[in-house]
This record gives sequence, structure tokens and C-alpha cells, in this order.
Amino acid sequence: MAKSKNHTGHNQIYKNHRNGIKKTRRSKKLKIDGNMNCKFVRNCKAVNKGMQCSAEEQEAKKQAQREAQKEL
Repeated sequence: MAKSKNHTGHNQIYKNHRNGIKKTRRSKKLKIDGNMNCKFVRNCKAVNKGMQCSAEEQEAKKQAQREAQKEL
């Protein structure tokens, strides 16, 4: 009795390219866990904490930026 076929790659490349082979999407957020530099992570936390402010403070910062742009 003849052996049966175990595997074939026929038509697979065609099927894969019908919709295009796409690159995986990268996340927009940095992953802070893992082998990241501790000093950098600590600085990021401090920066994010400093950016939190009330609406009035935010408006004052925007106004200061507009004044600085006018000078340029």
C-alpha cells in the first residue's frame, strides 16, 4: 500500500498574500516593566506627576506659551 501525503505547502503563499502580509502593530505606550533603565522610569514618573494640574493652571501655561511664541 502506498504512503499517504503528510504535508504540502501548495497555495499557502498565494492565500497569505491575498490580503497582504502586514507588520505587527506597535503599541503607542512605552512598556515600563522589564529591563528598562530605573533612572529613566523614575524620571518618567516625576514628569507625569508634574504634568497633572488644574484647568486654571493649564490655561495659564497655554497663555505663557502663546506669549513666548509671539516673541519669536
